[in-house]
Amino acid sequence: MSSPHELLRIEGVRKAFPGVVALDEVGFDLRRGEVHALLGENGAGKSTLIKVLSGAHRPDRGRVLVDGEEVVIRDAQDAARLGIATIYQEFNLVPDVTVAENIFLGRQPRRFGLIDHRRMENDAALLLDRVGVNVSPAPRCAAWASPSSRWWRSPRR
Repeated sequence: MSSPHELLRIEGVRKAFPGVVALDEVGFDLRRGEVHALLGENGAGKSTLIKVLSGAHRPDRGRVLVDGEEVVIRDAQDAARLGIATIYQEFNLVPDVTVAENIFLGRQPRRFGLIDHRRMENDAALLLDRVGVNVSPAPRCAAWASPSSRWWRSPRR
């Protein structure tokens, strides 16, 4: 049974792939104000657990509860609606879209059913400023990350 301050709980989660059991009867809970670190050797199931919570993998069995209610997380959009976000350690940029489009990939702001590019660029600029990154959200990532870009080269010392 979940406590009133429990935000997330998984119970008895199992996930197997051909030839390997990645998660077996895993349990975990997260309460308001807590910070957790997942540690373990390669192959311990850390990434698989995160992918189950973010909707990239469906568990073979077990339960996921958010705010005490059992949920099914089918994809990243389900996870986002539940307030679950994943920031992967390693990520790839889509070179043929803008910095702003990469930031909001899969969750672009919309207006009248169409992508609101102006809002996306403004929101991206605010986010970049908030984390202290001095990069314009407008250029395509291929141009931004090219060897001739002043952002690509490390500063001379």
